[in-house]
Amino acid sequence: MINLGEAKKVTFKTLLENNIKDYQFEGLSLLSKILELDTKTVITENNIEISLEQKNLIQKITKKRIEGMPLAYLTKEKLFFNERFYVDKNVLIPRHETEELIDYFFSLIEKENLKNKRILDIGTGSGIIPIICKKKFPKANIFTLDKSNNAIKIAKKNANEKEVEINFIHSEIIKSNINEIDYVISNPPYIKTEMLSKLSNEVIFEPKLALDGGKDGLSIIRDIFLWEKNTNKNNAKKIIIEIDENITLEVMQLAKYFYPKMSIEIIKDLAKKDRIIAITE
Repeated sequence: MINLGEAKKVTFKTLLENNIKDYQFEGLSLLSKILELDTKTVITENNIEISLEQKNLIQKITKKRIEGMPLAYLTKEKLFFNERFYVDKNVLIPRHETEELIDYFFSLIEKENLKNKRILDIGTGSGIIPIICKKKFPKANIFTLDKSNNAIKIAKKNANEKEVEINFIHSEIIKSNINEIDYVISNPPYIKTEMLSKLSNEVIFEPKLALDGGKDGLSIIRDIFLWEKNTNKNNAKKIIIEIDENITLEVMQLAKYFYPKMSIEIIKDLAKKDRIIAITE
Protein backbone atom coordinates (compact mmCIF):
# COMPACT_ATOMS: atom_id res chain seq x y z
CA MET A 1 0.00 0.00 0.00
CA ILE A 2 1.24 3.50 -0.83
CA ASN A 3 0.17 6.95 0.26
CA LEU A 4 -1.01 9.94 -1.77
CA GLY A 5 2.39 11.63 -1.67
CA GLU A 6 4.03 8.61 -3.28
CA ALA A 7 1.22 8.33 -5.83
CA LYS A 8 1.77 11.96 -6.84
CA LYS A 9 5.50 11.47 -7.31
CA VAL A 10 5.05 8.37 -9.47
CA THR A 11 2.25 9.89 -11.55
CA PHE A 12 4.09 13.19 -12.15
CA LYS A 13 7.29 11.34 -13.08
CA THR A 14 5.51 9.02 -15.52
CA LEU A 15 3.70 11.88 -17.27
CA LEU A 16 6.83 14.04 -17.44
CA GLU A 17 8.94 11.22 -18.89
CA ASN A 18 6.31 10.74 -21.59
CA ASN A 19 6.34 14.40 -22.66
CA ILE A 20 3.06 15.48 -21.10
CA LYS A 21 3.64 19.24 -20.98
CA ASP A 22 1.33 20.11 -18.06
CA TYR A 23 2.24 16.95 -16.15
CA GLN A 24 1.54 18.40 -12.69
CA PHE A 25 -1.88 19.81 -13.59
CA GLU A 26 -2.85 16.64 -15.43
CA GLY A 27 -1.53 14.39 -12.66
CA LEU A 28 -3.54 16.28 -10.06
CA SER A 29 -6.64 16.13 -12.27
CA LEU A 30 -6.33 12.37 -12.76
CA LEU A 31 -5.71 11.66 -9.08
CA SER A 32 -8.57 13.92 -8.04
CA LYS A 33 -10.96 12.07 -10.34
CA ILE A 34 -9.75 8.55 -9.52
CA LEU A 35 -9.60 9.05 -5.75
CA GLU A 36 -12.75 11.20 -5.64
CA LEU A 37 -10.95 13.98 -3.79
CA ASP A 38 -11.04 17.71 -4.45
CA THR A 39 -7.94 19.19 -6.05
CA LYS A 40 -6.96 21.14 -2.92
CA THR A 41 -6.83 17.91 -0.90
CA VAL A 42 -4.74 16.17 -3.55
CA ILE A 43 -2.29 19.10 -3.54
CA THR A 44 -1.94 19.52 0.23
CA GLU A 45 -2.30 16.00 1.62
CA ASN A 46 0.37 13.31 1.37
CA ASN A 47 -0.49 10.72 4.01
CA ILE A 48 -3.85 9.51 2.68
CA GLU A 49 -3.53 5.78 2.04
CA ILE A 50 -4.06 4.46 -1.47
CA SER A 51 -5.53 0.97 -1.77
CA LEU A 52 -4.13 -1.62 -4.17
CA GLU A 53 -7.26 -1.29 -6.30
CA GLN A 54 -6.83 2.48 -6.48
CA LYS A 55 -3.12 2.11 -7.26
CA ASN A 56 -3.90 -0.24 -10.16
CA LEU A 57 -6.55 2.16 -11.46
CA ILE A 58 -4.09 5.08 -11.31
CA GLN A 59 -1.57 3.05 -13.34
CA LYS A 60 -4.24 2.03 -15.85
CA ILE A 61 -5.54 5.58 -16.39
CA THR A 62 -2.03 7.07 -16.53
CA LYS A 63 -1.10 4.51 -19.19
CA LYS A 64 -4.08 5.58 -21.31
CA ARG A 65 -2.99 9.20 -20.99
CA ILE A 66 0.57 8.57 -22.15
CA GLU A 67 -0.84 6.55 -25.06
CA GLY A 68 -2.54 9.73 -26.21
CA MET A 69 -6.07 9.62 -24.84
CA PRO A 70 -7.02 13.23 -23.98
CA LEU A 71 -7.23 14.21 -20.33
CA ALA A 72 -10.84 15.38 -20.74
CA TYR A 73 -11.96 11.90 -21.83
CA LEU A 74 -10.24 10.34 -18.83
CA THR A 75 -11.68 12.76 -16.28
CA LYS A 76 -15.00 13.05 -18.15
CA GLU A 77 -15.00 16.82 -17.84
CA LYS A 78 -13.71 20.01 -19.45
CA LEU A 79 -13.48 23.53 -18.08
CA PHE A 80 -15.06 26.01 -20.50
CA PHE A 81 -16.07 29.61 -19.79
CA ASN A 82 -15.02 28.87 -16.18
CA GLU A 83 -17.63 26.13 -15.89
CA ARG A 84 -17.24 22.36 -15.87
CA PHE A 85 -18.99 20.37 -18.59
CA TYR A 86 -19.32 16.62 -18.99
CA VAL A 87 -17.56 15.23 -22.06
CA ASP A 88 -16.73 11.78 -23.36
CA LYS A 89 -15.49 10.15 -26.57
CA ASN A 90 -18.81 10.86 -28.33
CA VAL A 91 -18.21 14.60 -28.50
CA LEU A 92 -15.45 16.99 -29.50
CA ILE A 93 -13.46 18.39 -26.58
CA PRO A 94 -14.23 22.12 -26.21
CA ARG A 95 -11.31 24.35 -27.13
CA HIS A 96 -10.27 27.91 -26.37
CA GLU A 97 -10.91 28.93 -29.98
CA THR A 98 -14.60 28.21 -29.46
CA GLU A 99 -14.60 30.49 -26.41
CA GLU A 100 -13.36 33.17 -28.80
CA LEU A 101 -16.18 32.29 -31.22
CA ILE A 102 -18.77 32.76 -28.48
CA ASP A 103 -17.18 35.99 -27.23
CA TYR A 104 -17.25 37.43 -30.75
CA PHE A 105 -20.87 36.33 -31.26
CA PHE A 106 -21.86 38.01 -27.99
CA SER A 107 -20.07 41.23 -28.97
CA LEU A 108 -22.25 41.44 -32.08
CA ILE A 109 -25.65 40.78 -30.53
CA GLU A 110 -25.53 41.74 -26.84
CA LYS A 111 -26.88 45.26 -27.45
CA GLU A 112 -29.87 44.00 -29.44
CA ASN A 113 -33.28 43.19 -28.01
CA LEU A 114 -33.16 39.40 -27.95
CA LYS A 115 -36.48 38.74 -26.23
CA ASN A 116 -38.13 35.84 -28.11
CA LYS A 117 -35.43 35.97 -30.79
CA ARG A 118 -34.45 32.57 -32.16
CA ILE A 119 -30.77 31.58 -31.97
CA LEU A 120 -29.62 28.35 -33.62
CA ASP A 121 -26.39 26.53 -32.79
CA ILE A 122 -25.45 23.97 -35.44
CA GLY A 123 -23.35 21.04 -34.23
CA THR A 124 -24.35 20.66 -30.58
CA GLY A 125 -21.51 18.46 -29.38
CA SER A 126 -21.40 18.70 -25.58
CA GLY A 127 -23.88 21.58 -25.64
CA ILE A 128 -21.45 24.27 -24.54
CA ILE A 129 -22.48 26.89 -27.11
CA PRO A 130 -26.27 26.78 -26.59
CA ILE A 131 -25.89 26.52 -22.81
CA ILE A 132 -23.58 29.54 -22.59
CA CYS A 133 -25.90 31.44 -24.96
CA LYS A 134 -28.97 30.69 -22.85
CA LYS A 135 -27.23 31.75 -19.65
CA LYS A 136 -26.16 35.00 -21.32
CA PHE A 137 -29.51 35.68 -23.02
CA PRO A 138 -32.23 33.97 -20.92
CA LYS A 139 -35.07 35.67 -22.83
CA ALA A 140 -33.93 34.34 -26.22
CA ASN A 141 -35.17 31.04 -27.62
CA ILE A 142 -32.14 28.79 -28.07
CA PHE A 143 -32.17 25.89 -30.52
CA THR A 144 -29.35 23.44 -31.12
CA LEU A 145 -28.96 20.71 -33.70
CA ASP A 146 -26.74 17.66 -34.14
CA LYS A 147 -26.97 14.53 -36.26
CA SER A 148 -25.33 12.47 -33.51
CA ASN A 149 -27.87 11.12 -31.05
CA ASN A 150 -25.08 10.43 -28.55
CA ALA A 151 -24.03 14.07 -28.72
CA ILE A 152 -27.61 15.19 -28.11
CA LYS A 153 -27.77 12.97 -25.00
CA ILE A 154 -24.57 14.47 -23.60
CA ALA A 155 -25.71 18.03 -24.37
CA LYS A 156 -29.03 17.37 -22.63
CA LYS A 157 -27.15 16.05 -19.60
CA ASN A 158 -25.11 19.25 -19.43
CA ALA A 159 -28.17 21.45 -19.97
CA ASN A 160 -29.98 19.70 -17.13
CA GLU A 161 -27.01 20.14 -14.81
CA LYS A 162 -26.79 23.83 -15.69
CA GLU A 163 -30.58 24.16 -15.35
CA VAL A 164 -31.17 25.87 -18.69
CA GLU A 165 -33.93 25.26 -21.23
CA ILE A 166 -32.66 24.40 -24.69
CA ASN A 167 -34.59 23.15 -27.73
CA PHE A 168 -32.73 20.08 -29.05
CA ILE A 169 -33.03 18.84 -32.63
CA HIS A 170 -31.66 15.47 -33.76
CA SER A 171 -31.05 16.02 -37.47
CA GLU A 172 -28.59 17.02 -40.16
CA ILE A 173 -28.90 20.72 -40.89
CA ILE A 174 -29.60 20.14 -44.58
CA LYS A 175 -32.57 17.92 -43.66
CA SER A 176 -33.90 20.12 -40.88
CA ASN A 177 -37.19 21.98 -41.17
CA ILE A 178 -36.42 24.55 -38.50
CA ASN A 179 -36.92 28.10 -39.74
CA GLU A 180 -37.49 31.70 -38.66
CA ILE A 181 -34.02 31.68 -37.11
CA ASP A 182 -32.66 35.16 -36.38
CA TYR A 183 -29.05 34.30 -35.51
CA VAL A 184 -26.81 31.35 -36.36
CA ILE A 185 -23.67 30.27 -34.52
CA SER A 186 -21.73 27.13 -35.35
CA ASN A 187 -18.50 25.26 -34.75
CA PRO A 188 -18.98 22.71 -37.55
CA PRO A 189 -16.59 20.04 -38.83
CA TYR A 190 -14.19 22.01 -41.04
CA ILE A 191 -11.05 19.91 -41.41
CA LYS A 192 -10.33 18.67 -44.94
CA THR A 193 -10.55 14.86 -45.04
CA GLU A 194 -6.97 14.54 -46.30
CA MET A 195 -5.74 16.51 -43.28
CA LEU A 196 -7.29 14.24 -40.65
CA SER A 197 -4.37 11.80 -40.70
CA LYS A 198 -1.98 14.68 -40.00
CA LEU A 199 -3.68 15.80 -36.80
CA SER A 200 -2.08 15.24 -33.39
CA ASN A 201 -2.30 11.86 -31.66
CA GLU A 202 -4.79 13.20 -29.14
CA VAL A 203 -7.22 14.44 -31.80
CA ILE A 204 -7.35 10.93 -33.28
CA PHE A 205 -9.35 9.89 -30.20
CA GLU A 206 -12.06 12.45 -30.96
CA PRO A 207 -15.11 11.62 -33.10
CA LYS A 208 -14.36 11.88 -36.81
CA LEU A 209 -17.94 13.03 -37.35
CA ALA A 210 -17.13 16.23 -35.45
CA LEU A 211 -13.93 16.93 -37.39
CA ASP A 212 -14.34 15.82 -41.01
CA GLY A 213 -15.50 18.68 -43.22
CA GLY A 214 -15.31 16.62 -46.39
CA LYS A 215 -12.88 16.86 -49.28
CA ASP A 216 -12.77 20.66 -49.27
CA GLY A 217 -13.57 21.23 -45.59
CA LEU A 218 -16.79 22.98 -46.58
CA SER A 219 -19.29 20.12 -46.59
CA ILE A 220 -21.26 21.17 -43.49
CA ILE A 221 -20.73 24.90 -44.00
CA ARG A 222 -22.19 24.55 -47.50
CA ASP A 223 -25.18 22.71 -46.01
CA ILE A 224 -25.65 25.51 -43.49
CA PHE A 225 -25.79 28.09 -46.27
CA LEU A 226 -28.18 25.93 -48.33
CA TRP A 227 -30.50 25.43 -45.35
CA GLU A 228 -30.38 29.14 -44.55
CA LYS A 229 -31.33 30.03 -48.12
CA ASN A 230 -33.94 27.37 -48.85
CA THR A 231 -35.53 26.66 -45.46
CA ASN A 232 -34.76 29.69 -43.32
CA LYS A 233 -35.39 31.99 -46.31
CA ASN A 234 -32.29 34.08 -45.51
CA ASN A 235 -33.92 35.24 -42.29
CA ALA A 236 -30.72 35.20 -40.22
CA LYS A 237 -29.31 38.65 -39.47
CA LYS A 238 -25.97 37.26 -38.38
CA ILE A 239 -24.22 33.97 -39.17
CA ILE A 240 -21.05 33.32 -37.19
CA ILE A 241 -19.05 30.17 -37.99
CA GLU A 242 -15.73 28.81 -36.72
CA ILE A 243 -13.36 27.84 -39.54
CA ASP A 244 -9.84 26.58 -40.20
CA GLU A 245 -7.24 28.89 -41.73
CA ASN A 246 -6.71 26.38 -44.56
CA ILE A 247 -10.20 27.04 -45.97
CA THR A 248 -10.32 30.85 -45.68
CA LEU A 249 -10.31 31.61 -49.42
CA GLU A 250 -12.84 28.90 -50.29
CA VAL A 251 -15.25 29.78 -47.48
CA MET A 252 -15.11 33.47 -48.42
CA GLN A 253 -15.98 32.65 -52.03
CA LEU A 254 -18.83 30.41 -50.89
CA ALA A 255 -20.20 33.04 -48.52
CA LYS A 256 -20.07 35.74 -51.21
CA TYR A 257 -22.02 33.47 -53.56
CA PHE A 258 -24.80 32.87 -51.03
CA TYR A 259 -24.76 36.33 -49.44
CA PRO A 260 -23.81 38.90 -52.12
CA LYS A 261 -25.54 41.74 -50.25
CA MET A 262 -24.29 40.91 -46.75
CA SER A 263 -21.10 42.03 -45.03
CA ILE A 264 -18.56 39.20 -44.86
CA GLU A 265 -15.51 39.31 -42.62
CA ILE A 266 -12.79 36.93 -41.45
CA ILE A 267 -11.82 37.25 -37.79
CA LYS A 268 -8.46 36.05 -36.48
CA ASP A 269 -8.02 34.25 -33.17
CA LEU A 270 -5.52 35.12 -30.45
CA ALA A 271 -2.88 33.10 -32.30
CA LYS A 272 -3.41 35.38 -35.34
CA LYS A 273 -4.95 32.55 -37.37
CA ASP A 274 -8.12 32.93 -39.44
CA ARG A 275 -10.76 31.43 -37.14
CA ILE A 276 -14.22 32.92 -37.73
CA ILE A 277 -16.30 33.93 -40.72
CA ALA A 278 -18.89 36.55 -39.84
CA ILE A 279 -21.81 37.20 -42.19
CA THR A 280 -23.87 40.17 -41.08
CA GLU A 281 -26.42 42.66 -42.38
